[in-house]
Amino acid sequence: MNYSFWEKKFIESYADVTIIGSGIVGISTAISILEARPGTTVKVLERGALPYGASTKNAGFSCFGSVSELLDDAHSMGAEACAEIVGMRWQGLSKLKERAGLAALEYADCGGTELFRKTDEVLEQTCMDNLDYCNQLIERATGLKDTYTAAENTELPGFSAHKIFNRHEGTINPVSMMNFLINMARQLGVKIHNGVSISVVDYQNRLLHAEGGLQIPYRLLVVCTNGFAARLLPSLDVLPARNQVLITRPVVSNRLSSGYHLDKGYVYFRNYEGRILLGGGRNLFYEEETTDQFGNTEGIKAYLTEMLETIHPGASGEIEHWWSGILGVGPSKYPITQWVNDNVLAGVRMGGMGVAIGSHLGEKLAAEVIAKLG
Repeated sequence: MNYSFWEKKFIESYADVTIIGSGIVGISTAISILEARPGTTVKVLERGALPYGASTKNAGFSCFGSVSELLDDAHSMGAEACAEIVGMRWQGLSKLKERAGLAALEYADCGGTELFRKTDEVLEQTCMDNLDYCNQLIERATGLKDTYTAAENTELPGFSAHKIFNRHEGTINPVSMMNFLINMARQLGVKIHNGVSISVVDYQNRLLHAEGGLQIPYRLLVVCTNGFAARLLPSLDVLPARNQVLITRPVVSNRLSSGYHLDKGYVYFRNYEGRILLGGGRNLFYEEETTDQFGNTEGIKAYLTEMLETIHPGASGEIEHWWSGILGVGPSKYPITQWVNDNVLAGVRMGGMGVAIGSHLGEKLAAEVIAKLG
């Protein structure tokens, strides 16, 4: 990058708080800081023209967990931790909708549906047997009653005859979401610098080294790079995870009426303007998809293409576009909010639920920063 004197001076200028990453967590943190402490100088550094990770590359689900996912989480981390994480997701979604408004999100109040393959009889029966348990868990975490209801699947004959419906979920447009939040941040006075790729955090001198010879000083630093966190903060217990997604051209007789999940949330699909959007399957290729490199692979493409035919026979011939996004995951779905040292705070590991948890985590990070500023 060939920076002029003026550009270099502008990017390297002082700020009370410097944030790396302009995705939903980074921007929400900046907004929450200035809402609570007007006059604070906040600078956001972003390597891409748009948020680089998953904030504008996700499939656009406003969701907080299917029954099979909750049962799996409760088994692996315990019911109380599972409920706490669900509570964070619901608080984050509520904050996002309050802050942006439904129109800016292009929010569709269509609910969420969990489907089962015809070969998933054991998983399906386990979920049906535990509906009351999961409803109680959700009520304890969010106050919502009777979230999950069993119903007949009359829409998609390629799946089991029964489904589970969640009336509190919906879908959004992730780019519309981020455009609103970025504009809001700028109106509050946040300076956002795109195309700035940080390579090294110099703790001793409180400097960020970036491509193009930039040396950016920081007073307090917040790292919100999620799936890319290991590049700057390798000590954190967070791994990258690539999710691959496809979208078709508009298809005739598209019967999708909500957001859909199956296989513990690892597969998801929805309707968008008559198109079928479908993604996931990384659990079948775990090692290959534990990467922060964008791209599409033949194994996932074949799997999703076959799934698309189950959803809508003939739709595989209508695929228009493939892409991928990078998530931050780890041994726990509990997000990391951790001071790496006295001046560097990390907010990463959304566990594939950045849309849901991002606004809540931004408030939490902002509170930490404000307490440190005094």
